[in-house]
Amino acid sequence: MSNSQLPNAKLIILYILQKLPGISATDLMKQSIDSLYMDYFMFSQAKDELLRDHLMIESVRKGETRKNASGHPVALCDITPEGQSVLNRLLPTLPTAALSYLTAEASKSVINIKKSTEIRAYFEPDADGHYNVHMILKEGERIVANITLNAPTERIAEQMCTRWKSATSDIYATLINQLSEST
Repeated sequence: MSNSQLPNAKLIILYILQKLPGISATDLMKQSIDSLYMDYFMFSQAKDELLRDHLMIESVRKGETRKNASGHPVALCDITPEGQSVLNRLLPTLPTAALSYLTAEASKSVINIKKSTEIRAYFEPDADGHYNVHMILKEGERIVANITLNAPTERIAEQMCTRWKSATSDIYATLINQLSEST
């Protein structure tokens, strides 16, 4: 992709940030690349320039409870007031097809991102060289399940996190059934 497409890539990123405030850096990358107006390298360059020019910010928020698979707080991205001003001025120059796609995807993404924040899993090393795996299921503000298990290796801890995120309802239902069965 040519550098002549860089301004559109920046506008697309700013538009996503406006529609999805507090989006994770990973989700921002996925949304941007899924627009088909940029590849990973164009996204990286555009994001770096937006950060450099203070049109967006990326940071770990104080008290952030969402963790990545390695147990580190998730970095979140937002548009700055300067970025909002640039977007407002230049949005009419964005290709109509891109704007239509982004508008439709933003609605879907709000629902998907909300779901992903309701199911969390992360791990951290313990003093014995094992890993504590934390798995959380939330419905709105209510914590439905908050499970901590010990894993002998980092690989197993990662697998447990991945499995929890992909099959939460099955695992939760099995636990409830097993724990509530009368003998």
